[in-house]
Amino acid sequence: MTQCATQNIPYSWRAMQYMVADVQYGGRITDDLDRELFASYAGLWVTDAVFQPNYSFNTLIHDFQYQVPDCTEHARFVDYINSMPDKDSPIVFGLNNNADLTFRLKDSQVMLSTMIDTQPKDAGGGSGKSREEEVKDKLEADLIKGLPADFLEVEVDERLKVLKGPKNLNESGKGVPLNVFLSQEIQRFQMILGTVRKTMGDMVLAIEGQIIMTPDIVESIYSVYDFRVPRKWVYDPTGAEISWLTDSLAGWLKGLLDRHHQLSNWIFKERPPSYWLTGFFNPQGFLTAMKQEVTRSKKNGNDPWSLDEVIYKTEVMKEVIAGDDGRIENRNIAAKDEGVQIHGLYLEGAAWSREKKLEEAAGKDLFQNFPIIHVSATSMNAAAVPQGMARRGQDAALDKQQYSCPVYKYPRRNDKYLIFRVNLKADSAQGQLNLSKGVSAVVNWKLKGVALLCCKD
Repeated sequence: MTQCATQNIPYSWRAMQYMVADVQYGGRITDDLDRELFASYAGLWVTDAVFQPNYSFNTLIHDFQYQVPDCTEHARFVDYINSMPDKDSPIVFGLNNNADLTFRLKDSQVMLSTMIDTQPKDAGGGSGKSREEEVKDKLEADLIKGLPADFLEVEVDERLKVLKGPKNLNESGKGVPLNVFLSQEIQRFQMILGTVRKTMGDMVLAIEGQIIMTPDIVESIYSVYDFRVPRKWVYDPTGAEISWLTDSLAGWLKGLLDRHHQLSNWIFKERPPSYWLTGFFNPQGFLTAMKQEVTRSKKNGNDPWSLDEVIYKTEVMKEVIAGDDGRIENRNIAAKDEGVQIHGLYLEGAAWSREKKLEEAAGKDLFQNFPIIHVSATSMNAAAVPQGMARRGQDAALDKQQYSCPVYKYPRRNDKYLIFRVNLKADSAQGQLNLSKGVSAVVNWKLKGVALLCCKD
């Protein structure tokens, strides 16, 4: 920079952005989407615009204008820093005002959870019964009876042998990738269901004094009493997740029933026209199996595809299926000849307009039910890149107005729960930050953290 100033050479802002966002600071970021977000901030704020008089990082903030101080004295810089508000508005960073509401709701949930954890465990309920007696009554009256039927291995194997694949793939049984995926999902679900059934039975027997009250059983009793999910149902002894994460016991058991419903209908009836993506243990495996089917259907053509050259192709449909269970009975939904349709996702950080594009979220609604998405595959070697293609790690190549929206298993933004990415048409509005010339409007949605979620908690 010194050489540029002394020799009157223009600054290479792209080089400085790269040094800041990808090397010195960005090089320490391990999450791909965090790195993209950091690069977006560098593209906005590491520019020559910051040297303009009275430059403001966000012109929409009225309580306090965040500017580059027009001074050179250290004391005046310190005075300006001390004048900043104690709490920054989320608008400063390009977020929607609902981001602050989301933060405070999560903060309250953590506080309530901590209060439950610190309550005494030996007190009885208001009915005069002990904690154990109340849990036993709840188990025998509702919970055990409400569990779904077991999947019998013999019946599942028989159905898998005759279960057909897609129309354009003349195979059946375990020669069909999605049938193999279905078999694996049923096996894993049956393992969880067996664990739940055994834990409930052991709790009843231990309370009656017929078996020893082990620490695991005690923990399960406390959890059921507090309407929370026993740890044994969610994590294995190593701490790895074996089922789905839900705060409440009622929500977790509802998920158990809904997942059983989808798997049972699929194995004992036929392929559903649309799949509830939330209901799978391994949604990435589901989409990979879909890509395998599409690739196999192209093997006899003039230009056979290779699996490692196939990428996702997505299209947002019109139909919206609301509800956490994603059931599609009595709905006139046509299945696609190629690829799969998924439903039950929630949009966070933005709204979806009738013109099928992202727009600014209004009101206090944190989530919006999203329409069905048709997910298929296409070859990277195709002559033309279809609109709606999703590529990992970058916006879809040919359309500056396509936001590469991440799809997360839970509302937790990290690579562990990232499933894949869907291209969504972005509104041309420039958002709340000063988007400089040449910066795509897609940056607006990156800064807002817009994402599709399989569940809201």
